[in-house]
Amino acid sequence: MTRIGFADHLFLRMHHGIGYPVYNQFLWWFDETIQRENLETLRDHLSDGLLARRVVGATVPTARDRWVPSNVSHSLDIHPEFIDPAEVLVWADGRLDSDIDPETGLGWRLAAASLTNGGTVLSLVASHMVADGGALIAAVRAANSRSQQRRLAPGVDGIAAVGSDLRDAAEQVRSVAGWLMDTAVSALPMRTRSGPVAPAPVSRPTRSDPATEAVDHDWASPHLVFEVDAATWKATAGRWGGTSNSLFIAVLTAASGQAGRATTGDTVQWSLPVSDRTATDTRSNATKIVKIAVPVTDAADRDLTAIRAISKAAFTALAARQAAGQQPAGISQALVQMLPDAVVARVPQPRDGAEGLASNLGVLPEDFITVAGVRARAVSGRATFFGADAAFARSLDGGLTAWMCETDSSVTVTVHAMDPDRFIDEQGLRDHVTEALGRWELSPRFW
Repeated sequence: MTRIGFADHLFLRMHHGIGYPVYNQFLWWFDETIQRENLETLRDHLSDGLLARRVVGATVPTARDRWVPSNVSHSLDIHPEFIDPAEVLVWADGRLDSDIDPETGLGWRLAAASLTNGGTVLSLVASHMVADGGALIAAVRAANSRSQQRRLAPGVDGIAAVGSDLRDAAEQVRSVAGWLMDTAVSALPMRTRSGPVAPAPVSRPTRSDPATEAVDHDWASPHLVFEVDAATWKATAGRWGGTSNSLFIAVLTAASGQAGRATTGDTVQWSLPVSDRTATDTRSNATKIVKIAVPVTDAADRDLTAIRAISKAAFTALAARQAAGQQPAGISQALVQMLPDAVVARVPQPRDGAEGLASNLGVLPEDFITVAGVRARAVSGRATFFGADAAFARSLDGGLTAWMCETDSSVTVTVHAMDPDRFIDEQGLRDHVTEALGRWELSPRFW
């Protein structure tokens, strides 16, 4: 029996109204037409794989909810008219909808539209509870290649379900009791202790005063997608002592600085997702987060060696903690999952101090970027809070969140802005991103 994980639980609470639902979306841009029958086949195969799941509540208090296989899925969504290439992102936003729901089993949707220039754009949206980026990639690869599909084990009900829930509840209670004991022991004074270790100081970036405030009820998180030639991107990264990933982080840091969220000499913190998904994994979310502190430099400084070293050290430290079996610091995850939604809704949610998210999905495999023998020109990926308003964005105190996908021909980056006072609209976001790319003499092609 498959239990929902801690990240799954948090995303489920978003669906219950504590925050906003989070959706993941991939977009494929093909220069050729993909036939409907091929898209129907892809949808059918996806319906028989990793995404075919729904969450059901536990029958015993403190037990975790369960994943069970889903035998329903949304129909293929084909846009009835041709759309202009300039309208692709507007169309993509329209594919996000509250009827994509992990509790009904309708947790994802495949959609397509034909372009006026003869191409095709394909969208796959899923609740983040159902699949993180790695799970979506794995699901599409299996559906595309008809390799061995990964499926959830059949669910159980009746007496068997109650028995399983009782065992899980007992395990959760033991986990919380162990955490409480460890916490109590660590708080006791000991002769061998010289006192608590002072935490490392965290830089507080110097924010500029926003020139104007957005009209809250009109604001929605502006976002954009741009492409850069892959060879040019990699050559630029190498020229300045970095990697594709460190150039990505540097561009985001520069854009945040230009928007007034930090100034030269400040340090900003970025969250970097790291997947630990295995070849036989059926988890919906298998992502860990590492944080790095990146110095903000002036426009003349293009050196990437510092970001490269900082990132490498963070990834190495995470690998060491995982190898040692260390649990995440902070409050017990089991305890958080036990708390009722009504209690969680009344607890002030702490800000994590990050400037934003820099998610590098890496070089995408061929059986992910190719559908029915047609290879995508570019693929973009993102995660987004559905319906988030200005007040919610301000509560996060973040600036930019971005995702990077690579093929042998293009590097495609999607950027969302979550500061309604400094990123008021898409044009402002585009201006800051263009200027940041210009520091490294890169010219973007915007979708």
